[in-house]
Amino acid sequence: MDWIVELITNHETALTLWLGALCTLGIFSLLYKENPYYRLCEHVFIGLSMGQGVFLTWDNVLYPKWWQPMVEKGQWWWAFGVIGGLMFYFIFSKKNVWIQRLIFGMILGLGAGAAFLAFANMYFPMIEGSFKPIIPNVWSLRAADPGVGISTAINNFIFITVLITVMSYFFFSIDHKAKSIKVSAGLGRWFLMFAFGAMFGSTVMARMALFIGRFDFMYSDWAPIVPLWFWIVLALVLAGIVIYFWMKPTPPKKLQEAVEPAPEPVGPEAVTESTEI
Repeated sequence: MDWIVELITNHETALTLWLGALCTLGIFSLLYKENPYYRLCEHVFIGLSMGQGVFLTWDNVLYPKWWQPMVEKGQWWWAFGVIGGLMFYFIFSKKNVWIQRLIFGMILGLGAGAAFLAFANMYFPMIEGSFKPIIPNVWSLRAADPGVGISTAINNFIFITVLITVMSYFFFSIDHKAKSIKVSAGLGRWFLMFAFGAMFGSTVMARMALFIGRFDFMYSDWAPIVPLWFWIVLALVLAGIVIYFWMKPTPPKKLQEAVEPAPEPVGPEAVTESTEI
């Protein structure tokens, strides 16, 4: 086993680059179709993420904020945290399942309070900031000047217009067919489409940034250490795959024709009787 440790130590950088490149190629193989190579890399990534999450939970939360105060600082009351954690496992008991509802209810209550606090800290300043002046008191086009200049007033007017029209789109107490809200709601819908388009564009750019980062890793870090014979073999394999799919005969499409039954012949004896009223 010593020679394996020595081999890994001496070639640590090369092994790291090769593993990163193979995993990157495995994830990108999904662009062709789902395959066992992609699923293997996906499961490895999920397993590593879960392992890292468990380690970070212990190293950043449980050990410094629970274990050290309880064991090293003598704060024995932290031991009751074990009882609270064990209460979660009563979900597997049909008889005593009510015990886990106590700890779940407490966690949900604390979570709801924290969520409301985060909501208030985030959105209340936004509501306050939406009240903007639209009448200039400084006749200057430069936004850096003190006071409300012309450019600042125009920007504030556009902001308030977008805010009111978008809010009117979600105002359902009045029918949108009414003339008083039809135009405003329609304009707000257009503004929403612009915002969603910008959000989708930023999402695509984020994905492209990830792709460029992996491509830069493959080109700048991994490609220089790859020997020439590997590129030759890879080119031959890719050429063989292309030739195989190009020369592979395509099976004829089966034409499924619906066979309709022939109509029964109508003889002279088939006479329609008239209905008397």
